[in-house]
Amino acid sequence: MSSKKFVEIGSVLVNPEIFTRPYTCDVVGYDCKSQCCYRACIVPEQETKRIEANFDDILAYLSPENRAVLKKNGTILADCKKQCPKGCEIHDDEAQAIKRAFGGKEFRCVLIHNNICSLLYTNKEGLKYCAVHTYAMDKGLVWEEYKFADCVQYPLAFYSTDEGKQVLSIQDTPYLDHIPCMKNPKGEPMYKSLKKTIETYLGKDFYKELEAYAKKK
Repeated sequence: MSSKKFVEIGSVLVNPEIFTRPYTCDVVGYDCKSQCCYRACIVPEQETKRIEANFDDILAYLSPENRAVLKKNGTILADCKKQCPKGCEIHDDEAQAIKRAFGGKEFRCVLIHNNICSLLYTNKEGLKYCAVHTYAMDKGLVWEEYKFADCVQYPLAFYSTDEGKQVLSIQDTPYLDHIPCMKNPKGEPMYKSLKKTIETYLGKDFYKELEAYAKKK
């Protein structure tokens, strides 16, 4: 997106849509079966190491089949050539968001099994949840800080411009438009519903300035 559409708040370029565009992640309400996890996350090296430090504990949440698949694979990461033999299937909008967030470093995707992220499990109510997310919550960790940035930041995008300016925007990835939370958005505006995510990436002081700006408008 062009910076001309943005407003500057606390030295951060902000997409003003976050003040009006509703969003909520409600797996139960949307009955979405965690559709956004069908392709799995883009993961840089440092995040892989953090998650795999607790590999066995996280695998314990998964079905025996998924545990076996990941154990055999030896890592949460996929072999890119095997998973996407025709070439990378990640939309450029999402790829650029994560590359910019991590300084353009290389990344790989989490292993997909049965056409969905291998780190998902189905609970007693038949709902699909992320083992990494559940592990973090059970351990009393801040899941926004522990989980994969690609997953946590969606549908927002945090990055820096070539000039070093920080940006808070929205990922408008066309092939995800069919997901219920995107197709039929509901809830509070993004700046409210994703408060903790914004604080995690840009800090609590910035969020106070963002909130103050929103109240003035």
